[in-house]
Amino acid sequence: MRTLRLLRLVSIFCVACLSASAQQAASSPPARPALPQPNAQAAPLIQQSLAALTGGSPITDVTMTGAYTITDASGTRNGTITMIATATGQGQLTITLPSGTYSEVRSISRGSAIMTLTGSDGLPHTITTQAAVSPNPGWFCPALVLASASSSDYLSSYVGQETLNGEGVQHVALWWLPGTSSGSSATSVAQAWQQATQHDIYLDASSFLPVAMNYTLQPYNPNSPNEPLVPYRGNSVSRLAQVQFSNYEAVQGHPVALHIHSTMSISPILTLVTDIQLSSVAFNTGVTINVPSLTAN
Repeated sequence: MRTLRLLRLVSIFCVACLSASAQQAASSPPARPALPQPNAQAAPLIQQSLAALTGGSPITDVTMTGAYTITDASGTRNGTITMIATATGQGQLTITLPSGTYSEVRSISRGSAIMTLTGSDGLPHTITTQAAVSPNPGWFCPALVLASASSSDYLSSYVGQETLNGEGVQHVALWWLPGTSSGSSATSVAQAWQQATQHDIYLDASSFLPVAMNYTLQPYNPNSPNEPLVPYRGNSVSRLAQVQFSNYEAVQGHPVALHIHSTMSISPILTLVTDIQLSSVAFNTGVTINVPSLTAN
């Protein structure tokens, strides 16, 4: 039971990018609008943002390390975090806190995903597709998220020009296509998959660098007795999270947001918030991730 309680505190999306403070409810992410329809207008903006982030040199993998702070109802804890992702849809997070070391490995492909959590006891816990589909395993590296939009596994849409935190932004959305489906249920399956996997990305109107990204954190499957409780997923309620990227500096010729700040609404008066301050970033080192076998629901 202690391991499960710790996993509730340090699973990827609530530990790597989310912590709690009722006083910060005003910074909770906005409600998501109606699902956009795919259109061709997003592609040029995505390519402009990718050019700004990569200079035309593709990113195959990234390794980031830094200081990590989580604050929730039980207090504030400081630790370190290592985040690794590849262009092939794989990601790994390792978080060290006073209570121990925790890790997550995730892999995605069209219509399927798998996630394995390991607590301080060293025992792996496999999470089913429903809980593993979002966010993108490389959510902390916007270049990898945007590059995925070029894959045939994704659709994208230009939503419009908006204002975010007082600044002009271009709002684009991308989402994963579901696995093969046919018949009368195909449309509902596609809409459900879009709702689950859509990433709303906000690009600075001048530099085209990503300044924020919204995604939905999916609940775990409450009917699976072998699936451990995951933070704020076990009540079968999906929750909208927003990651903010700031303090861009050049690393190996690539602009990198050294400050990653995230919020997630838990209730009308409670918002989870975390900060990650990066101290080291390395691209294209050939790092590999030992992922679990990829399975689909």
